[in-house]
Amino acid sequence: MARGSTPPALTLTLERARAHWHRKQGLAEPLKASLEEVVSASGWVRTLGGVDVYMAMRARVPGMKRQQLDEAVEQSRLQVIPAVRGCIYLVPRAEVPLVLRIAEEQHRKRAEREHEKAGIAATELADVGEAVLKALRKGPLSTDAMRKALPEGTVRGLGEKGKKVGLSSTLPPALRHLEFEGKVERSLEGGRLDSERYLWRLPAKNPFTGAKVPGEPVERHARLAATFFRHGPATVEDFTTWTALSQRDARAAMALLPLVPVAVEGFADEAWVLEEELPLLREKAPAASASVSMLAFEDCYLAFHGGPAAFTDPKHHARKVAVWGNMKGSTLGDARHLFMRALLDGDRMVGFWEYDVDAGKVVFGTFDPLAPKRRKAVEALAQDVATFLREDMGHAHSFSLDNDDTVRERAELVKAM
Repeated sequence: MARGSTPPALTLTLERARAHWHRKQGLAEPLKASLEEVVSASGWVRTLGGVDVYMAMRARVPGMKRQQLDEAVEQSRLQVIPAVRGCIYLVPRAEVPLVLRIAEEQHRKRAEREHEKAGIAATELADVGEAVLKALRKGPLSTDAMRKALPEGTVRGLGEKGKKVGLSSTLPPALRHLEFEGKVERSLEGGRLDSERYLWRLPAKNPFTGAKVPGEPVERHARLAATFFRHGPATVEDFTTWTALSQRDARAAMALLPLVPVAVEGFADEAWVLEEELPLLREKAPAASASVSMLAFEDCYLAFHGGPAAFTDPKHHARKVAVWGNMKGSTLGDARHLFMRALLDGDRMVGFWEYDVDAGKVVFGTFDPLAPKRRKAVEALAQDVATFLREDMGHAHSFSLDNDDTVRERAELVKAM
């Protein structure tokens, strides 16, 4: 990574950068690879307890069935684990050791403070952990079932002290510690990913066995940066937003990589890209993609690059939109986390889509009218997505606390477009 005010190695139009992002994400054309290879290539997938983990994958693997993704998790080819910011992601097995170390590092300081306030000693957690491992030898257990299976007195309620830091007993922190050590892993209660209720099980093999995870934080962060910047031009702020690293730590990690600065008109005067990507970016832009995509909530295509502004026509940036965690809403130009699911025509975001619970179909709305041929393509995709949600999933809830009424509300917003 170059330091100081090094001139950009290349200046790109936003259209050229967006075409590159689109292909890197496997949205321009399907990636002909296994599901775990698709996740590795296009980015780890947020799991929020709803259908969107499936929708993110189906945008990149058209026609994928629910069972295919569930089987990949059941077979540990993909794992549901805490990752950056403590958020839960779907991650390829090969990347699990690094991701767990990163998550543990980000969790540790807060956990130490919480455990001290709640009166939990490390030796107590170790004792609970040993009892958990013994109980899991008989087979996978949910957290509730495990609490009942453990010998009486193993798990201690933390009372008011624990309540103040969000811990009800010594079992959750003991499980988290075992997970960070690779001694237990999450599997799917009911065999599905659209839940935040997990079964805990002993892994067939500890993921750290034979794994080479750097001991120094800056080297682990560099591995994380390599994972992030392989998706194309991005800013330091994009990287820190995704990882929760400080600017100082992010730049120290980036300095260990062969990153070069590029400028992207209308996006950033200083973005960064892996040096090996420069020859591809210097090539003539590929033909406009003919794909249409119905993205998941919090899809990394938008999330990696600051939200929808870089993907929408500037004339629509003043449009009011619903955003995650803010009842007042925002605008397309300013929003980072949309509360609605994005519709793409090629690499451009052109509107929103949602499932109409009562009609059993997908509805969509666009900022501008679509050409007849493009509208026909979106209508065909809408039928496919509706069939998947209706017959394979049985609902369209986006996250664990979502429900049919809020899905209806979002569908009405889409219809009003």
